[in-house]
Amino acid sequence: MEGGPTYLGSIPHPAVGIRVPEILLKGILNAFKERSTVGGLMLSFGRETAPEYVINAPPGKYEISMGHTGTSIKKYITMAAKRSKEEGVTVEIEGDHLTVTSSSAKAVKRISGVEVKGRLSREEVRKSLKYIKDEIDEALSTGHINAFTIDTCDLIRYEVEELSESEIKELFWMEFPGGEGRSIINRYARKLFAFEGPTGKYFEVRFKEIDVMRAALKFKDSLEVGLKIYNYIKENLGKVFGLEIALDETPYLTEPKELLFYLDEWIRMGGHVNFVAPNIGFKKREDYKGDLSELEKRVEFLHSIASSRGALLSIHSGSGSNPYSGKGPGTYDALLRATSGLLKYKISGVYMELVFLLMASSPKGSKARKLYEEIFDRVREYLVKECETEGPLASDVLRRQLRTYEEEIKKGLREERDPTSDFFRYYSFIALNLRDGGRRYLRDSIVELYEEDGEFRDKVDREVKDLTLRLIDGLKFANNISYLEYFKP
Repeated sequence: MEGGPTYLGSIPHPAVGIRVPEILLKGILNAFKERSTVGGLMLSFGRETAPEYVINAPPGKYEISMGHTGTSIKKYITMAAKRSKEEGVTVEIEGDHLTVTSSSAKAVKRISGVEVKGRLSREEVRKSLKYIKDEIDEALSTGHINAFTIDTCDLIRYEVEELSESEIKELFWMEFPGGEGRSIINRYARKLFAFEGPTGKYFEVRFKEIDVMRAALKFKDSLEVGLKIYNYIKENLGKVFGLEIALDETPYLTEPKELLFYLDEWIRMGGHVNFVAPNIGFKKREDYKGDLSELEKRVEFLHSIASSRGALLSIHSGSGSNPYSGKGPGTYDALLRATSGLLKYKISGVYMELVFLLMASSPKGSKARKLYEEIFDRVREYLVKECETEGPLASDVLRRQLRTYEEEIKKGLREERDPTSDFFRYYSFIALNLRDGGRRYLRDSIVELYEEDGEFRDKVDREVKDLTLRLIDGLKFANNISYLEYFKP
């Protein structure tokens, strides 16, 4: 099969974030090629990448967390398309997390464990949609984009859970009057929805009228705005594309009846869906530490619902506590049993975490080690200042992470500039977006090191490839190219 970008459809595959494509693409594509694997190449539009006008803007005009890789939408897509075609590797290039939100910093803080509350105003939604259209336009201008993930989790009305039944009923009939409300209730209430999972488990979903009302109120805004984004893509792309719905950026586990309601309403309203990403209990940059049998049962239930609607599960927050842990012992196996291997799995930040580990382990005095030490110091200085000035990234969680690092250094429990320090693992992305004038001097220096130091370059290529192979082998994605032989988009 000829390499380059294509639409994969609903087939199992890995999807990896290429935050600095100049140094990550070679190892990732080599792994795909060695295992005859088709996979996704992506960046999060909500945080990691941004339109060129954001990337090229003067320092300080936008939040540092906005397009924080310093890699524009146009750049990562065109580089991914060019290199994959040159290497003869089939990939799907994805615009990950088209996120309706008031702030990229808000999304970043949530990832690090900060509880973020508050509904978006109409004006915030309007501004966010305008920005998302700019993101989509730049992606479409490349001619290489094949898939998108829509994230409207910030529009889910979580406060509905705190309302009494009488309050829910009153609000429901206000927002869905007459026949509209009765039609919604009739679609779900007092019906049995039955599903069988891959291991033979039997699952049931039943809605009471109050359950339907609650779900309709919770997801109304999320669905309507999500469909606006979907329709904008559909009208302007002009060809078949992959579509994923992200429901993982929520403060709670995704309930089966909520997944069923969301998917059915999305499809009824005219959207198609290839993948859906529920919250299954994974936390970013942490191994899964819960009960594996409970995880397996939870995922199998959700998988049975999604697959009955023509979609596969997409697993987000796929990186573990370090680049070598996967997601913790037994986690991949539980996911494979629960889905029969029919899943999509996303990782991103762990690749740059790996690069920083390699730089930190370089000999003292070497160019790589000196650059790493400067990166660590500049990131720490920036975060300390953020907390002192109550900047956008400031939080009690960040203050605790910085304080813990300092205390562990004093007690001899951690070496200085330890790349596994929590504050650095969660916020090292800042290094890629720090400016010296208009230049992202640290990002540029990392790329220069990779290009000029052959020994370091070989180490990065090898380790990035091995990390990708561990993902492919752990989740049985090898030879998934065979799906394309009979899957006709």
